[in-house]
Amino acid sequence: MVDTSLNKKYIAKEGGNLDFSPIPDGIYRARVKEVTPWTAKTQNIKVIQRDENGKALLDEKGEQLRELVPNCTFYNCNVKMEIIGGAYDGRLVFHNLSTHPNMPFNIPNFLYGIGLQEISASEIQEKTKGLICDIDVFTDKYEKKVQDKETGLDKVEEKYINKVKAFKQVPAENPNAEIETEDMGF
Repeated sequence: MVDTSLNKKYIAKEGGNLDFSPIPDGIYRARVKEVTPWTAKTQNIKVIQRDENGKALLDEKGEQLRELVPNCTFYNCNVKMEIIGGAYDGRLVFHNLSTHPNMPFNIPNFLYGIGLQEISASEIQEKTKGLICDIDVFTDKYEKKVQDKETGLDKVEEKYINKVKAFKQVPAENPNAEIETEDMGF
C-alpha cells in the first residue's frame, strides 16, 4: 500500500542536481518520451487565408489576407523529447503541438520527423511515444518578471529556453521499426 499520509516519516538526503540550462543549438537525436493530453482553447482568431498549396495569400500591399473566425476551438499539447546519445544524453527538450489554423506546418513536421505518414491528432499521444527523430534545437530568449528576494521589488530577468526549429528523419531505412514492437519502459 502506498503511504501518502502526513504521518509518513522522511529521511533527509541531498536532491539530484537537475540541469535545466539550455543545451547548445544544433541537431540532436531524440526520443518521444511523453505527449501531454490535448487541451482545448476557444477564441476569436484572424486566420491566414491560404492557396491550395498552403501558401499564404497576400493583398496588394504584400500583407497576409486574414479572415476573422469567431469562437474557433483548437487544441494544444506538449511533447517531451529526450536526447539520446552524446554529451547531452538524457536531457529534455519540449515542443508544443497545435491544431491552430495558422500553424498548418506544426503537426505534419513532427509526424515527418518521427516517420509516421498519417494519423489523426487524437492518436498522437498513443502512437508516437518512444519514436526517434533528429531535432534541430535553438535557444530562445524571453523576459520574465520576478520579485527580487532582497528588495521585494519586481524586476525583469532574461531567461533562455530550448525550442525545436524542425524535426528531421533519422537517416536510416526505418529507424522506428524495432521501437514500435519493443517495450520502451517509459
